[in-house]
Amino acid sequence: MIRFKENLIDISWKLLLLALPITSFPFLSKLFGGTTVAPLSFLPMVLLILMVVVPDFLKNKSFPKQFQPLYVFFLIALLSIALAFFRELPSFRSIPIWRNAVEGVVTLLFGFGFYLVTIYCLKDQKQIRKALRWINLGGMVIILAAGVQFFSYKINDGYPEFLQFFQEIVSASGRLYNDRATGLAFEPSWLAHQLNILYIPIWLAFTVRRETVYTKKLFGKIPYESLLLAGGIISMFVSFSRIGWLTIIAVFMYLIFRLANSGINSILERRERKTGVQQSAKRYFFVKLLLWLLLLAVLLILVFSAGLIMRRLDPRMEQLFEISVLKQYGIMGWASRLSFAERITYWQAALNVYLKYPWLGSGLGVTGYHFPDTMPDFGYRLPEILSVLLYDSFIPNAKNLWVRLLADTGVIGFSVFVAWMVEHWRNAKAVEQRKQSGLFRAMGLAGQLLIIALIVEGFSLDTFGLPYYWIGLGLIVASWRAKSEYQAGKSRQKSA
Repeated sequence: MIRFKENLIDISWKLLLLALPITSFPFLSKLFGGTTVAPLSFLPMVLLILMVVVPDFLKNKSFPKQFQPLYVFFLIALLSIALAFFRELPSFRSIPIWRNAVEGVVTLLFGFGFYLVTIYCLKDQKQIRKALRWINLGGMVIILAAGVQFFSYKINDGYPEFLQFFQEIVSASGRLYNDRATGLAFEPSWLAHQLNILYIPIWLAFTVRRETVYTKKLFGKIPYESLLLAGGIISMFVSFSRIGWLTIIAVFMYLIFRLANSGINSILERRERKTGVQQSAKRYFFVKLLLWLLLLAVLLILVFSAGLIMRRLDPRMEQLFEISVLKQYGIMGWASRLSFAERITYWQAALNVYLKYPWLGSGLGVTGYHFPDTMPDFGYRLPEILSVLLYDSFIPNAKNLWVRLLADTGVIGFSVFVAWMVEHWRNAKAVEQRKQSGLFRAMGLAGQLLIIALIVEGFSLDTFGLPYYWIGLGLIVASWRAKSEYQAGKSRQKSA
């Protein structure tokens, strides 16, 4: 019986990792009332919660210390919902407030589940290495699907019927976008999201550290993660997700800054040793300031170059550098021609809700009920916004994780969530800096890249239900815990 349970846990964990590419499985979407956030990996996650997390909690009566801020955040979310029932809401839709609030709580619990399962299923270096291999296998599936879609469209000037049929099986949208890869995700931006938040940070970190989770390297020198990185970046590129492009630029800029900062420190230290004169704090400041300015210039050049490429390849971006449009119609009019004004409008509406309820917010999942009162005037000129306000049957959302946190849970909930992320940043730095296995150093760097990516990608998606950043942050904690146990074991060996 014990053996059967262990095998079932192992199979469920592998299925969870393999199922990550599918973000909105039709059966689950219908089961959850038509929601777009219905990852297939939810099913094995529930099994693992029951077989791994719950028994461990009942035995030890506690969760990992990194989970503790989420206790507080969850209580704040519940309190914000309770307060919402005592406020007067605009007459908007026939959907009761409790239904949207429950959906918000359930998606948050989804995230908690993925996070805890990752931590509890990965106890040591060997298990982390195996998990990364299965994550890589899922990433290969994403790359293959994106490549087949993009090149099929280019060759046939449209999608073959079998691709359309397959997409209807794996995605609740069942839609393939012209000239844009979707992978197995709900839409192209979700493809970029899953790659940028989980897969690319891992592959990039292992490439930079020249590490691999496999026993051999390509030609004895190149990690196989480098090939996956190339495929992942190309797949992300052909999704033509604008926030995805900005995310990958931010991730690479962080690596460039690390390299430049390390180089400057080495040069100054060598100069000190050579001259025997310690550099002044003022000199250090101006050298680092020059470094920041040069990197800022590089960032602007990269963003400008990405804009030029996107302008040629994406019809939405044709008027990106049309200054005359900006002068004539203003920022929102210019953004409208870039098909981006709608997003800004949602952000503004949610920020106005936050200004009404700054401390504890309007309530988790409640922000959209206030949009008829908080929507900026320009929004009424946009067909999408008019459709959402007048015709659609759902409650709109902020479409921005950071703005949603402020609007839903106020500055208190926002601060707790950000503090929780800062704790993971510190864990990732600690994992990378301690002298130990190359696997852990690579995972420490991957954790930092993941958090950088999440900060940027958070401006595009606002859901708690997608598993990618929860699993990524869980990998940081698992590496930190395994590393700590490794060092404790080494200390015991020395003392013995």
